[in-house]
Amino acid sequence: MDAFEKLKEEAKNEVISEGKGMNFLTIKDVWNMVFPPNRWVVDQIVPSEGITIISGAPASYKTWLILQMAINISRGESFLGKFNTEKGNVLMIDEENHLQLVKDRLILLGGDDLLSICFLSQQDFLITDERMVKKVLSMCEEKSISVIFIDSLVRINRADENDASRMSEVFRAIRSLCKAGKTVILTHHEKKEGTFKLSPQSRMRGSSDISASVDAHLAISRDRDNKTFLILEQAKNRREMEIAPFGVEVKKENNRVWFEYKGDYDMGKNKKGEARESILQMLEGYPDGMTKGDISIQISETCKIGAKSCREALDDLIKEELVKEKPGVGNTKHCVLAKYSVDEQGEI
Repeated sequence: MDAFEKLKEEAKNEVISEGKGMNFLTIKDVWNMVFPPNRWVVDQIVPSEGITIISGAPASYKTWLILQMAINISRGESFLGKFNTEKGNVLMIDEENHLQLVKDRLILLGGDDLLSICFLSQQDFLITDERMVKKVLSMCEEKSISVIFIDSLVRINRADENDASRMSEVFRAIRSLCKAGKTVILTHHEKKEGTFKLSPQSRMRGSSDISASVDAHLAISRDRDNKTFLILEQAKNRREMEIAPFGVEVKKENNRVWFEYKGDYDMGKNKKGEARESILQMLEGYPDGMTKGDISIQISETCKIGAKSCREALDDLIKEELVKEKPGVGNTKHCVLAKYSVDEQGEI
């Protein structure tokens, strides 16, 4: 054997040796496995021993809702009076809010000092610090904690959230909590709302790897006209089919705050409203107008709104004379904002 072949053989043996600790399974091995049924900490919303992300814009009641969820899990009560919970002890890792604010909100939500909730508040916890993670897991074992809330994702890591590789490392560290038998629920911020209304996944700040790394995603938005009405969309659910979007109303009375489940929410109506607003905003930048087809394509691609909602919204705007049609090239017609279709004499 010459020197080159000897080097190849040594490299091959080294690779084989390094791979001996890996556990490979045949298709028969997998077929013979018996898996338990899906378990939920919050039925259909929070999978047991998984990662659930709850996203929303600032002041969208993210923290209020996770505090409500923590109370319900601690007591074994249904969340929003609709979704059953698996009773368990809870840890709140909060790098976002002062403890006084957390306590005030818990009181308003009907909490008390008998709740089985522990707090790790403003301790500069970093999920990528193995020493800190081991301490958290040790405390969880000592207190029999099964559910960990984290508020918020951006506060527990120093990675650039737009860097897919770095965020993958962050979620690998979060997943280590799940491998230790814990359920993780964390909050994350959404981008400031721009010209167009984006899909829940697209609204989340940072790399798309964030959405790819979680087992479930619940996005919160506030109704444009009624700021105490919340729309909750399940943008992702690895365990089962996503549930339908639903509405929740924030109730306040006599120093009490609670959330009232309002049933399924018709996103079709909402989408049409979003399309309407997006069309008006988009046409602001096109004084010469756009064809119906171009409008539909751009709104659909940018806002993830169906062509039907776009067409209906545009037809309504034309009927209301907020948008005018004018001749374009050939047989085409361009849609233009009414204010741009007025000539110098003030005539349409």
